[in-house]
Amino acid sequence: MSSILPINESDLQRAVEKVGTLTLEKLDLSKITINPLECDASLLSHLAVDFDVSIAGLDESEARAYLQHAREIKYYIGSPWAVKKAAASIFGENIQVETWDKHEGVPGTYKFLIEVTPEKSVNDENINKTIKLVDEAKRESMHLSGITINMKNSGLYKKSITTLSSEVGTVVPKVLEDIYSGFFQNIGTTIYMIEMVVIQPQMEV
Repeated sequence: MSSILPINESDLQRAVEKVGTLTLEKLDLSKITINPLECDASLLSHLAVDFDVSIAGLDESEARAYLQHAREIKYYIGSPWAVKKAAASIFGENIQVETWDKHEGVPGTYKFLIEVTPEKSVNDENINKTIKLVDEAKRESMHLSGITINMKNSGLYKKSITTLSSEVGTVVPKVLEDIYSGFFQNIGTTIYMIEMVVIQPQMEV
């Protein structure tokens, strides 16, 4: 490698240049990248300094996800996009951020909607990390108003359908509040030809 020093540089500086050149020639520079998703984990803290963000308290996967969009988050700070990308660093696409105008809340507020999945635990630690990242990306006037956690359960659910033909029919189903479920259906049909039928839920003892 030819010298890049001026012709009047001292012998000491030339010696340092030579040592540095020999060191770089032995390195496989093709493996060095500043892509947060591909670089060595030891470079993540250096990228955080370069992007002027903090990854303190984040695990490796969270830090990589955050650093991937760190420059854009800083550039579009205060926008809904920046807030959503910051929150997605922890929960990925399983979290939504809704501003007050979307859920008829108090002006200047926002809330989280989090889907429970096996991949990411919904606990105090992860929620606090999300709040911290969002605080750095949102407008100063915005405040968290609430967190909604949705959990979907799958399972086998059997039901029957009854067709009634009578003068009086009373159906009193058991009321279930705020429970939503998806299921595969096994359907059976029964036809009764009677004058009166009353269907009531079994009372729990």
